[in-house]
This record gives sequence, C-alpha cells and structure tokens, in this order.
Amino acid sequence: MPSFFRRPTALLTTPVRLTLAFTALYIVGTLLIFVFLDYQLRVALAGQVDKSLLDQQNLLTVQHKEAGFPAMFRAIRGELLSRGQSDRTYRVFDAKGAKLLEAGELQLPADIPAGQGIHEIQATLNVGEGVTVKARLLSFTLNGQVKVQIAKSMQATDELMASFRSAFITTVALILLLGLAGGWWLAKRFWYQIESFNQMAMKIVNSGNLASRMPVTGNDEFSVLATNMNAMLDKMEKLFQGIRQVSDNIAHDLRSPLTRLRADVEVTLQENDPKLFRLTLERVLTELQNMQEIFQSLLSLGQAEAGSLKIRKKPLDLSQLLEDIVELYGPLSEDKGQAFDANIDARIEIEGDRQLLAQALSNLLDNAVKYVPEGGQIVLSAVFKDDKAVIRLDDSGPGIPQDMRRKVFDRFVRVDPSRTLPGSGLGLSLVKAFIELHQGNITLSDSKLGGTSFIIVLPVK
Repeated sequence: MPSFFRRPTALLTTPVRLTLAFTALYIVGTLLIFVFLDYQLRVALAGQVDKSLLDQQNLLTVQHKEAGFPAMFRAIRGELLSRGQSDRTYRVFDAKGAKLLEAGELQLPADIPAGQGIHEIQATLNVGEGVTVKARLLSFTLNGQVKVQIAKSMQATDELMASFRSAFITTVALILLLGLAGGWWLAKRFWYQIESFNQMAMKIVNSGNLASRMPVTGNDEFSVLATNMNAMLDKMEKLFQGIRQVSDNIAHDLRSPLTRLRADVEVTLQENDPKLFRLTLERVLTELQNMQEIFQSLLSLGQAEAGSLKIRKKPLDLSQLLEDIVELYGPLSEDKGQAFDANIDARIEIEGDRQLLAQALSNLLDNAVKYVPEGGQIVLSAVFKDDKAVIRLDDSGPGIPQDMRRKVFDRFVRVDPSRTLPGSGLGLSLVKAFIELHQGNITLSDSKLGGTSFIIVLPVK
C-alpha cells in the first residue's frame, strides 16, 4: 500500500467524532433545560404554597375584624380539620408577646426570622423521632398589636420535585443510551461505506485501472458521492485516453518532418553546393514553422480550455469580419475550382475578440477549402436571430462520418485516417474552444449540399 494512504482509527472517524460531539451538545443542552425546568417548577410550587398562606391570612383577618378572636380561632380550627394539622402550624401572640394560641403539629424553630412577610425556615414534623423539613412561614399583625404566624411544610413539594428530577434523569439517560446506540450504528454504517470507497480508490491507484467504478446503491448521500466519483473517473479515463492519443498523434506528426529534416541535412552535408545549402535551409525553416504552429496551437488550446487565455471583448462588426474572411478565402477556393457563395446579413454586431473569432472562422473555411473537391460548393451565411448571431457553413465535400462527429472536436482527431492531407488535427478543437470562450456553441449536421454543415451560435452581448 502506498505510504500516502492513511486510515483513521475507529474512534477518530468523522461519524464517531460527530456522534460524540452531538452527544456532548445533547448533555449540555439537557442540563441547561433541567436547571431551567427545575427552577421554574420550584418557583411555581413555592408560589402555590405562598398563595395558600396569603389566602389564610385574608380569611383570618376578615374573621378577626368581624367577630374578634373567637371567630378567628374557630376559623383556624376549621382549617386544621379540613386540611389536616400534620404539615402546618398556627401561632397567635398578643402585643406583649404572650402566646394566645398554637395549633398544628409542625414544630417551628426558636429562631424564627423577625419581621413580617413570607420566609423559608427549617421545621420538624411530629412523625416518629421527627423529620426536619423545609417550610414556608407567613408573619403578619392584626390591628398593629396581635402577631400571627402561619407555617406550611414543603415536604409534599420537595417530594414532587424529587419525583420530577428522578423521572427527568431516567428519561434523559434512556434517550442518551438510545442516541449513543443509534449513533454507534450510524458510525459503523458510515465507516463501512467510506471504507468501501477507500478500498476502491486504493485499488484504482495500485492497479492504475481507471475502468473500475464505485458501487452505487440506494438514493442517499453516499450514492450521490459514488455517482459523482464515477463521473470524475469517466472524465479522467477519457482525459488519459486523450493524452495517449495525443502523444501518438504528436509522435506521428513530428516523426515525418523530423525524418525529412534529417535526410535533407545528411544529403546536403555530403555535397559542397551553396545553392543546395540554401534550399535545404529553406525547407528546414518551413518544417520548423509548421512544428511551431502545432505547439502554438496546443498552447492556445490548453489556455482556452483552462480559462487562462486572455480574451479582449470589444464591440465587433461580425458582418465585416466575415466579409474580410470571404475576401481572403475566395481566391483560394476559386483556384481549386470550387464555387464559394456568401449570404451575410449587414450590421450583425456582437461583443467579441476579433483575433480569436477570425482564427476560429478561418480554421473552418480552411477545412472546407481543403476537403471539398474540385467543382464542389461552399456556402457561408450569417443572420441575426432571437438576439443571437447564427453563422452557418455548408459544403458539398465528403462529409464527416457519424461515428466521427462526436470526436471531431477533440485534439489531433483527423477525418483523414491516413493523415496524408496537411494539417495537425487541432483546427476544430481551437474553433470549439474559442467559440465557447465567447459563451457560444458549435454543432454540425448533414448539409443540403451533400457534405457537412457547421452552425455557430454567438450571443450578441
């Protein structure tokens, strides 16, 4: 296995880390919710007890006001009979502090907070040896002289809080265990799927076989990833095949001129003829220029496909550009005995790079003139349609076979399999690249003239 392949341990995989992270977030969030609910519930329950004490204060105040102490004492005894006396106590003191009444079984401490209002204290229930509990104590005065104390145990409230806390913690623990179990299952599932991807990637790297593909199952994110990776492998396989083909074509296209150059130089060196020297140098210069054009075309094509080729768009009269190209290739076509017709609408104006478009259109016309036989016909037309410039080149040449039409825009693809006609096989590749740089497109089909029809569509802006 190559050293640059590294496998994470099970506890360091992304699914496990995500599971642990979400578990930690869940615990922190649950603690915050627990603290909030616990506080709110304690406040609500204490509020209910305080309201009960205040209601009893109102009752005792009304009874004392209407019928004096006897009525108030009867009201206290009635409350104890109806509500029970084990969890509450009533105390009444006169102005001098003498105890007038103490009823109820809740024992209050000696150090009761001074002042009026509601306080929380520690009291004792008269159950067995006595149980210390929290209690709420309400102190108030009647007519500014009589002091009344009402205490209510918080035992029931504390028991309810304990039940709430126990139920909450049990529920959270169960949910946490289920979450951890589910997270571990998902982590294992993700681990196996990712591991299958790693195995396939290592297999491709070790074997160098780009024909292998990732398995696609289901409709989840992994199937989308596998599909995209397979598309990437398709593209890579196509590129590598193209590189091999380009290498073969470059070797073929350069071997012949290099062989001729070597033969010419060897023959010339055997002679002592200045005229022959000059003719040989001229042929060498011509061959070198042809090879330089091939490499320059490759450079321009690579820059165009990579998006690094600088394009200088300016307002361009496309009609005038086409007329200039027709004027250039008209005589060449006439010399080959071809009929060259042009139907170009006036004032077709676009935003474009004149040099790149001129090279693309020249490559198309150069191919037409090259492949159309003597007596054939070439027709170039251009119209403005649906806010687009449409250029069409028809010829009566031999046409392009169906099986070559999808490849004809690839690098070094030649319709002439014998490669006897002059050319590098880069012309149509450059045409397509330069047209696409202008956000246009080029297609081909059968022509009414019997050959091929190239159609270029360019946006106006």
